[in-house]
Parts: sequence; C-alpha cells; structure tokens
Amino acid sequence: MNDLTDRQRVVLELIIREYIQSASPISSKFIEKEYDLGISPATIRGEMHELIEKGYLFQPHTSAGRMPTDKGYRFFVDLLSYSEAKHLEKQLERKIRQMQREIGESIHFIREFTRFLAHTSSALTISYFPKENILLKEGWAEAFRDPEFTDIEKIHDFMGMISDFEDHIDAFLLAEKMDSTRVYIGKECPLSEKHDFSVLLSPCKMSKKKGILAIMGPKRMPYDKNIYLVESIIKILEE
Repeated sequence: MNDLTDRQRVVLELIIREYIQSASPISSKFIEKEYDLGISPATIRGEMHELIEKGYLFQPHTSAGRMPTDKGYRFFVDLLSYSEAKHLEKQLERKIRQMQREIGESIHFIREFTRFLAHTSSALTISYFPKENILLKEGWAEAFRDPEFTDIEKIHDFMGMISDFEDHIDAFLLAEKMDSTRVYIGKECPLSEKHDFSVLLSPCKMSKKKGILAIMGPKRMPYDKNIYLVESIIKILEE
C-alpha cells in the first residue's frame, strides 16, 4: 500500500486486530493506552483521520471510534504473516490423522471434517464436491455467536448470501481457475449481492474427491487464523 506511511500501517493494523477481537469501534485513547507507540493521542487521531481520508477506516458517528472499511480489511489480508496462527499446525495434524484412522475415506469423513473446520474456525463452513453432488454446511451455531447476528436483518442477509453462493458456485468455478486460497471481502465477492460478509474459498482434495472449502462470516473474521487453518489442513490432506 504505497499511499500509507509506516506509522499509518502500524496504526491501521492495530485498529483492525482490536476491532476483530472486540467488535467495537476503536478510539485513539485506546490505542495510546494499550500500545507504546511513542506518539501522543493527538498524533494517533491525526493518523486515524488520514486513514479515513484514504478510505481504510470509517467513523460510524461523530463520538465513536474507528472501524475498518473493505479497503482496510484488504490491506490486512494482503499483509498477513500468519505468525499468530502457527501454533495450530500440530494440533490440526493430530486431529485429522485421528479422524482418518477412525473414520477412513468416506462421506462420513467429509462430514466430520467439515464439522471440525467449522468448530475450529468458529464460522459457517461449506464443503462442495461438484462431481459427487456433495454440499455440506456445518457451523450454524458457531456462526451465529458473532455479535453481528444480534441484528435479525443481518441473519436474513447472511442466509441470503448462503443462498446466492449455492446458486452461483458452479458458474463461478467454471469461470475461475481456483488453484489457491482466495478471500473475498464485502463487495469483492462475485457470489453474493450481500456486502457485509467475507468468503474464504480454497480448492481441496478429500477422500480422492476434488472440491472447494468455504468459510463464511462477517467481515470482522480472524483472517490470519482462518487462512492458515484452511491452508494447513489442505496440506495435511494432500500428504
């Protein structure tokens, strides 16, 4: 992001990480109190103002803190190092190997795997294998624990997004060469007209079947954890 200074990058990343954790707008006082950046609250406010002007943050109302925009989330996803999620790798491998031993290569394994991924990501997870006409959805309870879904309208919008996804996924897969994990944030998602959510899509091979894994939820999802989670699991399955 060439339009950001180093300090603005730091402030933006801190705001996004804190917002993902708290689901509450983040103030300059909070950043100054929690992080030793060596600058005053007034300077932090100035940087926040610049980030708003550049389209990375917005302020829901005058007295509130700041929240990331789609552009802010895209900045965050593009610069992820996944360092905070790497502790999951051994745990994931143990669990998947155990499932493979106990369940074997079957539709039951795909169902249990999808359920495990939903539980670990705390998000709605879809496994789709077009040739076998298999589409499994797991994680409704996990998804609806997000504070965004205290708003009944958001629940309706989310259900609409799932419906859009199912209606358009085949055409999308024909048009796109899905050879790596992709994250679609808000308006970026070509599979839905709902813009308050993000979709993480990744090709996978499971039980000798080629398909797609999808994690879906509010834009305020832990991208580093979920991307690392999906890519680590796919690597384990391929081995």
